[in-house]
Amino acid sequence: MLVIVAGAVVRLGMLWWFNGSPLEISDERDFNGIAVGLVTSGEFSEGGTPSSMRPPLYPAFLATVYLLFGVENYQAVRTIQAAMGLALSVAVYLLAKRMYSVRAGVWAAAFCCFYPSLLFSANFLLTETLFSLLLATACLALHQFFHGGYRLTWLGCFGILWGLASLTRSVLWLLPPFVFVFMLWAATGLPWYRRVLVGVVPLVFFALTIAPWSIRNTQVQKTFVAIDNQGGRNFMMGNYEYTPLWRAWDAVGVGGDQAWYAVLAREYPEFFSLTQGQRDSLAMKRGLKFIVAHPLLTLKRSVIKFFNFWQLEREVPAGLSRGYWGNLPPLAVWMIALLICASYAGGIWAALFGAVMAPPSDRRMYVFVLLVTGLVCAVHTIVFGHSRYHLPLMPLLLILAAGAVVNRQHIWQHRKSWRFALCTSACAVLAASWVAQAIIDKAQL
Repeated sequence: MLVIVAGAVVRLGMLWWFNGSPLEISDERDFNGIAVGLVTSGEFSEGGTPSSMRPPLYPAFLATVYLLFGVENYQAVRTIQAAMGLALSVAVYLLAKRMYSVRAGVWAAAFCCFYPSLLFSANFLLTETLFSLLLATACLALHQFFHGGYRLTWLGCFGILWGLASLTRSVLWLLPPFVFVFMLWAATGLPWYRRVLVGVVPLVFFALTIAPWSIRNTQVQKTFVAIDNQGGRNFMMGNYEYTPLWRAWDAVGVGGDQAWYAVLAREYPEFFSLTQGQRDSLAMKRGLKFIVAHPLLTLKRSVIKFFNFWQLEREVPAGLSRGYWGNLPPLAVWMIALLICASYAGGIWAALFGAVMAPPSDRRMYVFVLLVTGLVCAVHTIVFGHSRYHLPLMPLLLILAAGAVVNRQHIWQHRKSWRFALCTSACAVLAASWVAQAIIDKAQL
């Protein structure tokens, strides 16, 4: 309760800070535009044309807030997201308490409640807060299934929450085969037909959750589109001849004859007459073709993108330095940047030690957390690798960090073990990658 009350006070201060702030991030403006279209015309569209460019749940959430509190009432959105941030801390507490102990739950809740990047993201019209909450509650439902007598009701809740999370960020819609195999493993001890049922039920509820949107997309785009049609173009932009080596996400800004759509238009004269989904499908095929033709370059890029994915969280400090969200003194910007970077570094280092040297006794949720983390990391490693996309994973990883804090004496007692050496080496490699990226960014400027 002390953590939640203190977190509420901090969030009230953040709401006061951001009151009246415009939308400074391009993705915010895109989500806002779709939400306004939903309110005014009842159509999920961009520029008046039905669109599948974005997953639907977050724009629908914004549109609901606008209907209740006024169109483009950003402060209402921020207030609700602040409450969602507190709810996320409660979910993390419950999950950590059940995986480790009450002490670990309190530590995890505190880490999540006051994690600087999560505090800032709740004041942006972006998917991070909603997605993180849905992912954490999905994990809670799955844990309840394992420890609540294997009741299929909880498994259905898990599938629905997983589907809603996928409708917020499409990366999770790639999970079905991995979830099926995981459930077969996790249900060891049940008869084979029960294990198959346990593997199938969440997939059924997941499919039913996303099916209406997938059907709508497929009709609009004249090709199968499960959640959105950004996957193919993003995949190609991260894997074609003009992808920047060190900042692959900058391919979004590549224009002229080197733009991804210009490349495809030269190869497919009918390109601009196709739907968004059909163009996305061609982009996916083009990206795969490039990977097959350039395996060594792809490997090199993927290594760089992996470390880019786990880079320091510098987006907020960069925005503050440009005068977004108020003109702060340079010293204040540096102090906030130091706080954000130190919180991330400490959190990810502690999570490494927790994952390797202090895993919870129940390996099922531990493995599931690592599975989700690994899948999201793998997808972004092959696509863009921007550090923003690791933020929704941090609440789950902070549970492992809390496990490391609670078991710090045990970890220190085994400081001569190979596991301790592995964790120390991994932390050193991450730190070296942060320094290297800073040097490269400065040189490119």
